[in-house]
Amino acid sequence: MMAKRTSWDDLKAQQPLTGKGRVAYDDEARIAAFRAMVFRLRTEAGLTQAELAERMGTTQSAIARMEGGGTRPTLETLERLAAAVESELVVGVGENLSGNRSIAKLVRDGHAVIRRAS
Repeated sequence: MMAKRTSWDDLKAQQPLTGKGRVAYDDEARIAAFRAMVFRLRTEAGLTQAELAERMGTTQSAIARMEGGGTRPTLETLERLAAAVESELVVGVGENLSGNRSIAKLVRDGHAVIRRAS
């Protein structure tokens, strides 16, 4: 007889996140969202990593790190990325935002996005 596998939701319910755990979880979620966005924008623009790097004034390996989740996004990086794929950066402002979590909350809530310029 096989043992029942424990789901991620079951594990989270058994051991709720601490304050530090929540911060780390939010940070990782922000990095994952950034990683996916860089890959999506690059491929939608039909660019290789090297071509995107050239447009952003960086290296191919820096783009690979972005797409691999090894880079935390900065406002400057988001601005350069938007310009490189001929799009605009749209940032919203919300209540109760402080520090680095501000960007994470804006992204999660859909307020910090890069969209095609019209």
